[in-house]
Amino acid sequence: MGRAPALLLLSFAVATLSACATTQARQPIVAEPLMVPPVPARVLVPEIEEVPLPVAEPPTPARPATRPPASPQPEKPEPKVEEPAAPPARAEEAPRVRTPQTANDEEAERQVRAVMARAQSTLANVDYRALSQAARQQYDTANRFIRQANSALAIRNYVFARNLADKADTLARQLGK
Repeated sequence: MGRAPALLLLSFAVATLSACATTQARQPIVAEPLMVPPVPARVLVPEIEEVPLPVAEPPTPARPATRPPASPQPEKPEPKVEEPAAPPARAEEAPRVRTPQTANDEEAERQVRAVMARAQSTLANVDYRALSQAARQQYDTANRFIRQANSALAIRNYVFARNLADKADTLARQLGK
């Protein structure tokens, strides 16, 4: 048993030494240094002075040509210049865009009020004191959506009012669970 490990160790040493004896070290590659281009010259843009533009003088009204008295022609009435209509004073007077959901004002308002009533009844069944801080914020947000929906109904913005009422209803149903 003593010869086998010694023979194994000897063969390993011979293989290691013979490998090192035959390997030649490579010579380092000598590379030329990189040529960095010179920094470009700094280009300064001259400041441009602002030259005031000439102001056009308003045209002077042309003097009406005088007609010779020999050719009497009846005077033509000057065309009346109509001034554009003034914009509506209040937003309520602006023309409404009609959608299929808001074609009938009474029906649209009834639908929005039904969603708002459903949200309010759901919120009425929620115990505010038992809610966590985050849930209380959701409760307050739902109430705020209901108030905003009422304001939108007052100006007959049924699409926005319905959107707010739906949000309030969704929050109220989540709190009611």
